[in-house]
Amino acid sequence: MQRYILENKELSREDKHHIQKVMRMKTGDRVIICHGGICHLVSLNIDKDVTYDIIETYENEKKYSLTLFQGLPKASKIETTIKYASMFGVDEIVITQMDRSENKYDYVVNKKDRFKTIAKEASELAHRFTSPNIEFIKSIKYMNDDFDMIILADEEALGINIFDLEFNLASGQKIAIVIGPEGGISDLERSYLKDKGAKIITLGKYILASEIAVLPILSYFLTK
Repeated sequence: MQRYILENKELSREDKHHIQKVMRMKTGDRVIICHGGICHLVSLNIDKDVTYDIIETYENEKKYSLTLFQGLPKASKIETTIKYASMFGVDEIVITQMDRSENKYDYVVNKKDRFKTIAKEASELAHRFTSPNIEFIKSIKYMNDDFDMIILADEEALGINIFDLEFNLASGQKIAIVIGPEGGISDLERSYLKDKGAKIITLGKYILASEIAVLPILSYFLTK
């Protein structure tokens, strides 16, 4: 069933256009409307405007929170990260310029609206309750301190993987996942994250492209 994730309780102009012109829906057709982590089965009223009546409400059972700190990759690769990380359930994506990033902060910061649209469409396709928030920072040293666990995927890590870590997701843990850009993280960034207590893990015997490296970690949480 078609799903729309709203920033507020009103359908956006783009959503209304999609309902009327793309999906060609009629009054009485049903869709899922989500806002604030709650979704509703609704019946549409379509005339000059598009409104809806709530039929049934669904609560989001997910209690924990996942934040991705993605080292800024080359060109449009960040769009791949946003699309698939959104589909895999991340709650926030913080696009982070790192020491080895070839792209620069100024290149992406004005693309926030486009990135939000990519995240919204991917989240709707995945039938999520929410779409991830997207932010930008100029250095990993600006990451906030309110996480219960920080996970760093590092190609130099040996032995420890995601399955070796212990989580108490029922308590609503806030977990940060750090992925470096194409060249990986620098020694200074690694040292900084170690000092913050980061758990350093391997993603296995293969080196994954930066833009998709978070997916094996997120796939672990999909089953929780």
